[in-house]
Amino acid sequence: MRLTLTLTLTLTLTLILTLTLTLPVFAWNAVGHRIIAQIAYDQLTPQTKKQVDELTGVLFHSRYPEDRFARASTWPDRIKKNTTAYNQWHYINLPYVNNKVTPLSVNADNVVWAINRAEKIVADPTENNFRRAKYLSFLIHFVGDIEQPLHCATLYDEQFRQGDHGGNDYLIQSPMAKNLHQLWDRGVGLFIVDQNHYQFHYYQVQTIATRWMQDYPRTFFGTRLAVQSPEQWAQESYHIAITFAYTLPKNTAPSENYIEQGQQITREQIVLAGDRLADVLNHLYTLRYH
Repeated sequence: MRLTLTLTLTLTLTLILTLTLTLPVFAWNAVGHRIIAQIAYDQLTPQTKKQVDELTGVLFHSRYPEDRFARASTWPDRIKKNTTAYNQWHYINLPYVNNKVTPLSVNADNVVWAINRAEKIVADPTENNFRRAKYLSFLIHFVGDIEQPLHCATLYDEQFRQGDHGGNDYLIQSPMAKNLHQLWDRGVGLFIVDQNHYQFHYYQVQTIATRWMQDYPRTFFGTRLAVQSPEQWAQESYHIAITFAYTLPKNTAPSENYIEQGQQITREQIVLAGDRLADVLNHLYTLRYH
């Protein structure tokens, strides 16, 4: 992970405001997932686009295929209001153990399992289109979730003998977030502007996606894009969590340096997620039609 800074915090915030991206604090799961979806959609082959466009049309009503794809990316979070059945699918509690505390077992129905399951169902022509459309949304969303470091690690220490639930119990002092997980869900501040002025424009997401893809072309990630295993993706995110995210001490405010580096990591992870999602979908439909 390259942590050399390319933008200062001031320039980052200026970029966001210049784009008038006045977004609500819905976290990585709203703003970030739509950017990931745009990055992925821009790299789909014509054959893959044809197939995913048909499936997104089953669940979402918009004449614009890219808009349906973006809506699919956030749907798994929206349904949490009505059901908890899929909550564990969004993360994996890989234990980060301090002070010889015995960790709990890793949740079995986790994001790694969910990605593998979704791939199989989406690619299965014997499944009905509603079920395939539902699992396409899961796939789009979970490939994004697995690149968020705090979706792949849980701290166990003297304070958190039952784990800190992916940083949700790890309190910090910051106007950006009340805990470490929330801080990273919000892109370490990248996705926070004025909550009182909410607008969400597709073209703003498209602009950011295009710029970040230029900043982090596929060559930037090197051999990481050759890794097609969700298990390994989770390990990469876990490594970021334990080597960087958790370096912020409990009950303290993130330094400017931490924010700058965290935002750069966020940009990298989001582009990487989009690239990997595109590769997964293109691969699925290449196998199916050849």
